[in-house]
Amino acid sequence: MATIIRPGAGPKARAQSAVPLMVGLVLVIAVCAATFADVRYAPVLPYALAYVAIVAATWRRLAPVALSPAFYLSAYLCVVAVLGVSVGDQLSGAGGTGFTDFLLDPAISARTASALFVAASLCLIGAALVRRRPSHIAIGDLLDLGDLSKYAKWFLLIGVVELAVLAYIVGINEIFERDSRLLGRGTNIETIVSMLAVAVLVLVGIAFFTSKGALRFLSLVLILGFIAYFVSMGSRRLALVPLLLLLAYVFARRGKLSVIPVVIAAVGAVVTLALPLHFRGQASHGLLPYMASLSSFSLSPEMLATSLNNFVAGFKITAVTGFQSAKIPTEALPISLSPLDGNVVGWYEVAPLLRINRYTPYSAIGELINYGSLVFVVILLGLGIVLGFSQVLNDKLLTSPLGRLVAILALGLIFMFVIQSSQYNLRSVVRYIYLALGAQVIGVVLVYANRALHRREGSRATT
Repeated sequence: MATIIRPGAGPKARAQSAVPLMVGLVLVIAVCAATFADVRYAPVLPYALAYVAIVAATWRRLAPVALSPAFYLSAYLCVVAVLGVSVGDQLSGAGGTGFTDFLLDPAISARTASALFVAASLCLIGAALVRRRPSHIAIGDLLDLGDLSKYAKWFLLIGVVELAVLAYIVGINEIFERDSRLLGRGTNIETIVSMLAVAVLVLVGIAFFTSKGALRFLSLVLILGFIAYFVSMGSRRLALVPLLLLLAYVFARRGKLSVIPVVIAAVGAVVTLALPLHFRGQASHGLLPYMASLSSFSLSPEMLATSLNNFVAGFKITAVTGFQSAKIPTEALPISLSPLDGNVVGWYEVAPLLRINRYTPYSAIGELINYGSLVFVVILLGLGIVLGFSQVLNDKLLTSPLGRLVAILALGLIFMFVIQSSQYNLRSVVRYIYLALGAQVIGVVLVYANRALHRREGSRATT
């Protein structure tokens, strides 16, 4: 069971403070360096210092930060801010940004970075309002889900169903070859199934690492099927595949980890992050054209710069969305936040307005900036409250192996929300949070029902 740690009690609690504070200080140092390089970025520094102060004031309630969704989002937004003001202009011209590869006015860059630091601070404040007590669980205990080999057949069945549904919804022909890079029809069902593909790949990976013979062979076939699907999408989610398989490997070994798999996964992630950018430059799209183009792919310094520029592009997209685009109609906000199907709420009528160009949508954070200060503050503070509530639910889930599996799934979904928040529409990314919360609520119900059942059986045995 996760044990409660009182603020400041013991070396573990003190050690937890090092991570968030060091992250904050490194970010401030980076902002200082950018300020010395160009004094026009000096207005960002007070917001960066305020962020560090808020981290220092909230880390106790959010500990351990390794399991804090709010800290994930706040740290990511600050990293985007720092990279935007420090290397954004230097990477201009490297490509890979969906026609947003341009120089920003330093004043706009400073306003954007400041807004990102404010967003990060509001998120931490909101989470701290909800989660009043820290908890501690060792990472090794978190990743030890027990003997999962007995579930291998069920994991494989889930994998077969997931791939079959994906192929049916998207279409076999579109997966293999199509004219447009964009894949799918954007319905809620398709979005949910696509999101679940990430989690299901982990389950299939667990089956591969815990089984032998025919089951392992079937697991390998399914893994290759999922990789083929991600390749055909030309999506940066392809870069998650090595990391997801590493996570499956750790689960299969009950939380044990060695250096070699980590190195292999890290190298694989770098390569697979560059591949989608190469695929997007092809004349035709889909699995067959992309595989045929591999002979011309090379991981050159230019390609690495393009990959980094693709990540930093989130800063420019947010800047253009928030400060240089036409005012977004107010009625678009409830549509973007609604969990209902797009056809029901009228999403497809407003979606064309929320794009920089055909290939680049507005960013979620940029949309909130565009709506004005009041909406920006209220939504970011509310988002922090939701992420804090998510961590509270995970506190309840971490007390059992089943609950830990659900908690890790929820963290993975929220991580997808985090890394896409600076480059995709608010509606596109907020659904990850809805899905994560739904999984957590169901998980908490199952954990408590299972606990009640065991107590009842124990009572009967005693009687």
